[in-house]
Amino acid sequence: MVLAGGFGLAAWIYLSLRPEPQPDVAKAAQSVTARAADRALTAQADRQLDQVRAALPWAIYLGTTVADSCSTGWVDHGLALTRRTWTPVTCSRTTTVYEAFDGDLPSRLAELDTVLATAGWHPDRTGAPLDREEHPGLVAALDYAHRPPDDPTPAQVAEAAARPNAATVQYAVPISFDFVPPASAKATARQGGTVDVAQAPYLPALDDGTAAHDVMLKYPSVKTSYYVDWRQYGHSQLAAAAYPAHGAVLAISISGNYNTGRARP
Repeated sequence: MVLAGGFGLAAWIYLSLRPEPQPDVAKAAQSVTARAADRALTAQADRQLDQVRAALPWAIYLGTTVADSCSTGWVDHGLALTRRTWTPVTCSRTTTVYEAFDGDLPSRLAELDTVLATAGWHPDRTGAPLDREEHPGLVAALDYAHRPPDDPTPAQVAEAAARPNAATVQYAVPISFDFVPPASAKATARQGGTVDVAQAPYLPALDDGTAAHDVMLKYPSVKTSYYVDWRQYGHSQLAAAAYPAHGAVLAISISGNYNTGRARP
């Protein structure tokens, strides 16, 4: 009886603590709920990008990248003798438009600040330097990038002036009233936006999803991510299209999240 009890206890422990099966990420990403939510989110982002681009007649379209992926991961419960479980499959879509332009950089950034404010894009001040709190935006970001430290030496002043003419600002981009995803998808009511500007010979440093995609290609046996849509516009291609014909490059990006409606495998 003791031996049988020991085997029973061991079996109970094994069944209770064995890892939860991993969700089928590809199946969840291709579900009816996920596809409907993705279509709604895509249409919303495309309209908002088109709205901004239409207000920039001096910008010349170069290309678009899309990184639309779904993923899951282990839940770290932080306790011993706890069953390892998986997070629900969630998805994120990021669309980035690249354009070239000419003209005085500070003047163009001031126009961009006005256009984005009119479109309802609000600079995300999380983590922003305190001296940019009252006047956030691309003009302030460019000024800050070239600002030397307090009581600078001549060398520090020269170093600050020689820094790349580049500015990056994160934004909160509102969802419009006509955005109606499936209720079970729980698509976010808040999108994230990024505007990244760089003057020749520099390029925007914005990652278009390449880093995460490259990790997946490097470890194909790890099936925790699935790309629904993937379109790349590489930096070498961007540089060849923009320079030396134009003086600067603008990258405008919108990211949004949606669920698949499937919480478990």
